[in-house]
Amino acid sequence: MGWSIPASSFQPPAVIRAGARYAPSVLLDRKAYLAVRDNATTAEALTSTGRTVKITFCLADPPAISHFCVHGPEFRRGDFASEPLVVFSAKVCCPSPFAFTVARPEYFVYKAGRGKPPSLTRIPRTPPGTANSLHKCVLPFDDDDGGFLMADLFMTKLRSDYQLQVFSSKTGKWTITPLRLQTSPGVREEDLPGPRLDKAIALGGGAVGWVDLWRGILTCNVFDKNPVLNLIPIPKLAYSNEERRAAPRLVRDITCCNGRIKFVEQELRFKVSIIPRKTLEDNVDSFDIIFDPRPLSHKEEDDRAKLVLAAVCLGWKLRTCDRHTTRNDDWHKGHTVDMDAISVDNPDHARLLPQLWDAQAGKSTLWDLSSTYPTLGIDDDDIVYMMTKVKFHDNKAWMIGVDLAKRAVEVLIPVSSERVGNFKPDMILACEFSEYLNATARSCNDATNVHQMRCIIVIFHRTVSENIMVHCDHLSLETCTVCPRLNGKYEASID
Repeated sequence: MGWSIPASSFQPPAVIRAGARYAPSVLLDRKAYLAVRDNATTAEALTSTGRTVKITFCLADPPAISHFCVHGPEFRRGDFASEPLVVFSAKVCCPSPFAFTVARPEYFVYKAGRGKPPSLTRIPRTPPGTANSLHKCVLPFDDDDGGFLMADLFMTKLRSDYQLQVFSSKTGKWTITPLRLQTSPGVREEDLPGPRLDKAIALGGGAVGWVDLWRGILTCNVFDKNPVLNLIPIPKLAYSNEERRAAPRLVRDITCCNGRIKFVEQELRFKVSIIPRKTLEDNVDSFDIIFDPRPLSHKEEDDRAKLVLAAVCLGWKLRTCDRHTTRNDDWHKGHTVDMDAISVDNPDHARLLPQLWDAQAGKSTLWDLSSTYPTLGIDDDDIVYMMTKVKFHDNKAWMIGVDLAKRAVEVLIPVSSERVGNFKPDMILACEFSEYLNATARSCNDATNVHQMRCIIVIFHRTVSENIMVHCDHLSLETCTVCPRLNGKYEASID
């Protein structure tokens, strides 16, 4: 199987420099750039084959997108089968762990803080015959000696049967524990999370939540001698998302902050209209290149339905709710904010993005833009970040921060990158580790900003010379048309 990494992954974008101190949290591009970058965050270690691997973070204040680079003096462009990928971020007590991967199971732990330079340590591979996911988590021991557990969860044969894999830095070993999901009476099999999970979140006190954004959160305490796996259902889908056509991360997000689980969903409003089907001539005129199979696949016009149903997007709203991390709590309503109610009156934003001006409304609005990918911040506030574009496939986008309590766009930052050419379902991850990098000087000559915290990060390394774990980073985006003045993607014939 051949692998190809786009040229853009070797060309990191410039970042808007953070302030004197790194922000308490950042929005991190989950996929690494393969480029040589060195600063005070750089740490290195040896791979299992004896080669030096380095990681470096290039951080910016949110909602600007931060990124990280992976490099090494013995690595060449052809050595990488795919880019490293961030898979976990959470704040637990003093440490703030997050994990990222690159392919066959070879993990590294990154630590920073406590007045020491960052360090990178390789973790033993999982036992033979075990699987590896993109949703590992890292939690610290309470004794404050720098030790930690790494955990991963897999469905086995049934939706109720799982396997918990836990690595202890104290023993240097992995343990495998079979688990049976405990559910309440009346829960149907179709209500249970599927085999493909979306993210992992730390819930505090040693508990971890593995999230299926369509169905629910699988929770267990990975420090328990006999862990119990429970299910926290998540709120019912908005009507427009019931068919689950798009990747759930495009319209939903979940995070945990200060003992409360936070949830957000973007609900699209559609109007179904009956319109004439395009003629063959119309279809031909809409293409610059007509591939040979296309005209051959058309039926005669007389055999085709003359009318179709078309779904037209009429706007969207953001809906949030939250609950305590304990299983016996319920979800509590937060904010419900329609895009029409969101104020976009900052003149600086209008200068950055003239397309905000809505001539029909006589003011700046979000109506002429494609906005999606709601992302909850780590901080305990009401900000939801979204990616916004003028056209769906543009390589230029803007990250906006919507304050749901104030019903206003508080911040708008341009983002230019080939990676934003499509709304990728797993592009951005909110991370708190940046706060703990304040323990590290911003430059080699800066010995200030010492912070008594530490950061734990996990990497898993993929090279062409090793066996590859295949996974899909990009899911279908065809049904995610979120600009209210663009026609939807749904059509059905009327006979």
